[in-house]
Amino acid sequence: MDFYDETKKLFETKFGSEVLECVSWGNHDLNRNLVYKVSVAAQSFIIKIFLKPNKARRESNIVPMLSHFNHLKIIDQGEFSTGQEWIIYNYVEGWVLEHIIDDLDLDQLRNLFYQLGYSLAQIHTIQDFDYFEDWRGENHCALDQYKAFMIQDTERLIQNLNHSNLPNKDVLDPCIQIVREAYDSIRTLKYGRLCHRDLDGRNIIVGFEHSLDLRVKSIIDFEKTIIFNEYFDIVGLYKKYFIKEPKLMVWFFKGYEQILKIGDDFNQELKFNLFRIGIDICSWSYDFSKSYYEETITYLKGLLKIENRLEDYYKA
Repeated sequence: MDFYDETKKLFETKFGSEVLECVSWGNHDLNRNLVYKVSVAAQSFIIKIFLKPNKARRESNIVPMLSHFNHLKIIDQGEFSTGQEWIIYNYVEGWVLEHIIDDLDLDQLRNLFYQLGYSLAQIHTIQDFDYFEDWRGENHCALDQYKAFMIQDTERLIQNLNHSNLPNKDVLDPCIQIVREAYDSIRTLKYGRLCHRDLDGRNIIVGFEHSLDLRVKSIIDFEKTIIFNEYFDIVGLYKKYFIKEPKLMVWFFKGYEQILKIGDDFNQELKFNLFRIGIDICSWSYDFSKSYYEETITYLKGLLKIENRLEDYYKA
């Protein structure tokens, strides 16, 4: 599915001017959405076209809440005649962190992850909720149901894995056993908090701002954001970065705890959360993105190797 021509027509109608550039600007292979950078009338914008329901609603609710510290702004929104919703954003000058991270030295990365910790804590403290799950509609769950929900949902993921006849059972089976043994470590939520649920370098824009230092300019892509356990966002960073480079973990927490202190329950449920995130991704990714599946299997293999010294990765 390609909305290139429809996107050009939309911008030409809105601005009364020829589109100078319209190029793909996102990861289209998962078929969740389409993203284009569009230049028209001496300005550049990002348009995101949502191929699945409810995703645009989440972004349109959440992005304005963060506008006082996050550079991302909604310019307009609507839907095509075929029913696909779209949102037009400002274009944030900079680089996607994932694209440049290998070119940065350790000092630059420490600085960026300190800022990322601070920015993520701002998102997590924008509002406290007395429930979890989707924050619009009827899918609200009481906080005291969180543990039972997580066990039930994890068993659903395990069932999906077992019915999919996936390779790598030598990796997946011990991970399933570890997750089940860690059910008692799941904490009781005191608050529900905004949880991005897809936070890694693909969704972080960095750039220079008023200095020669790289800055975290914007966190993007809030289509998966719900009210949930905020630790899931941090665990996603473990999966992508902290397991490989624990020094970044230290600086991230320094920034984060400028705003929000983390309790001992973070360490308590870390093993469960680290293994569960891998099981979750493997339960659906094999048929959609083999590379993502294989990346996650590599992550789980590495996690199995450090399981007995996981305390080395606890939040100090």
